[in-house]
Amino acid sequence: MISHNNEAETPLAAIPSGQRVRISNFAGGRMVRARLASLGINLGQEVIVLQNNRGLIMVGVNGGRVALGRGVSQKILTVPVA
Repeated sequence: MISHNNEAETPLAAIPSGQRVRISNFAGGRMVRARLASLGINLGQEVIVLQNNRGLIMVGVNGGRVALGRGVSQKILTVPVA
């Protein structure tokens, strides 16, 4: 995958709680992108991982919270925020 910041991309599922990241790419197809966009998750957007346990991943986005399953969070590629 191509990173806009020349940094290694990491799936959202691998980001620990409390870390802020920028969405750099999606590994899924058009339907995944559309679903994430409907939740307010778009390319270039910063999110904070609020909770990353074995099941759901809770992220803070646009002043709200979104719960994502592990499968879809594997398809969201991120880079660290400086």
